[in-house]
Amino acid sequence: MLTDRQPPLSHDLARLQLLAGAKLPDELLELQDFAVKARYSPMDTPLPASRECLLALIQQLRAELEARLEEERSTPRSDG
Repeated sequence: MLTDRQPPLSHDLARLQLLAGAKLPDELLELQDFAVKARYSPMDTPLPASRECLLALIQQLRAELEARLEEERSTPRSDG
């Protein structure tokens, strides 16, 4: 995890999940393709899942990552 560094400015979800030590559900990883298509394609671009499902997945991921950060903050580091 990047507890002692700033995350990179990136929209690459696969890269960000690796840096965070997280595993994003496929529905969230597919949002990267959705964002590009929705922005540049004149065609309708359906979401990879329902908005409710995506929101629930994002909220779950956030809670898991916040818990990991809190655990890392409260665990003493051994520098030796």
